[in-house]
Amino acid sequence: MTLPKKMIIRDMTVNEISTVDVPAVKGATAVILKGGSVAIRKNAAEIAAGQAEPLYKAADYADAIMVRAGEIAQQTGVSVSKALLDHSGTDPVIIELAKGERAAEMAAMRSKQSVVFEKSAQWT
Repeated sequence: MTLPKKMIIRDMTVNEISTVDVPAVKGATAVILKGGSVAIRKNAAEIAAGQAEPLYKAADYADAIMVRAGEIAQQTGVSVSKALLDHSGTDPVIIELAKGERAAEMAAMRSKQSVVFEKSAQWT
């Protein structure tokens, strides 16, 4: 019996990528960021300027940092990790997103601590 020949894609062009809030595939954990990165970058800029509180989770800011590093990598022709390493202290967008990530982490820690103290009999 002859097995069908495997098809290997060597060159592909993607015209559109879409995503949904709740993936249909069971166990799917990754989502590709699209137009939403503009809103998260705007919020990060406001956080860095001291004008706003974080609107997203820390992981969302981290994902946006990697998207920005990917953009830089594409422009400069290096790997994403090298772009992140080389531009983490100089790219204003990455710096603002990092501040947003840290602010979101701190907000999450504050909310967890307040819950612990509210439930503690020692602090009534």
